[in-house]
Amino acid sequence: MGWMKVVEISRPSRADIAILGFPGMANVGEQVITYLIKEKDPSPIARIYSEHLMFPNNMVGISVLEDGKFVLPSVSLFQMADHPIVLVTSDVQPVPWGGMELAGELLRVLSGMGVTKAVVITGFVDENFAGRVLTFGDNDELVDRFVRAGAIRENLIKSVIGLAGSVLGMARIRGLSSAVLSGVAPDYSPDPKAAKSVLEVLNRAFSLGLDFEMIDKQIEEIERIKSELIREIERRIREELGAHGGMDESTEYVG
Repeated sequence: MGWMKVVEISRPSRADIAILGFPGMANVGEQVITYLIKEKDPSPIARIYSEHLMFPNNMVGISVLEDGKFVLPSVSLFQMADHPIVLVTSDVQPVPWGGMELAGELLRVLSGMGVTKAVVITGFVDENFAGRVLTFGDNDELVDRFVRAGAIRENLIKSVIGLAGSVLGMARIRGLSSAVLSGVAPDYSPDPKAAKSVLEVLNRAFSLGLDFEMIDKQIEEIERIKSELIREIERRIREELGAHGGMDESTEYVG
């Protein structure tokens, strides 16, 4: 058993549901929880530190904040004031051999708060289903609620990896029911559109009263950057072709 420490920040009230999202495919899980934290301003209640939480390439270290302070990687828990919901996220993934141990400790803490249902947010990449939200799980009431809120049941996902998968596995062992909401992105780059799709389902399912102005601005900015990159790539291709005699700017044709 590796080093692990739970630091209680405030005394939580009882909550029935935990919504969890971590870094992963198109970074949907972390984006969703981060947005919920910004929008709902929940109270921090605990952090779990572990030697299994490392930076990419299994590097240990700290994160330096804008004000010069630094923090160890951790799993952070927040409690909403107006809903019996706990939000859980982390800035890094655990190493593969520590995922189940960390998930077990996390669920022990959540169970102590009265949590009986886990909603795990993930990302999935499929260009044909981009913009949709997939749902499945062993809690039929939650899955049905998400379907009514706009998610779809599709048997596309064959495995759930990382801390999200470990949480689902340990939830089954510990007797918690669970459901997955997976935002579908067209590729593996961070996708706020996929995150917004999941947030819209959560908003309708739990009547969260979310304002999407911030994430709409993020989407607009990313679309602007993508358009500029495409125009720049096209410009360089034209220059390259022109330099090698491959394109006559005066030629009128399409292709």
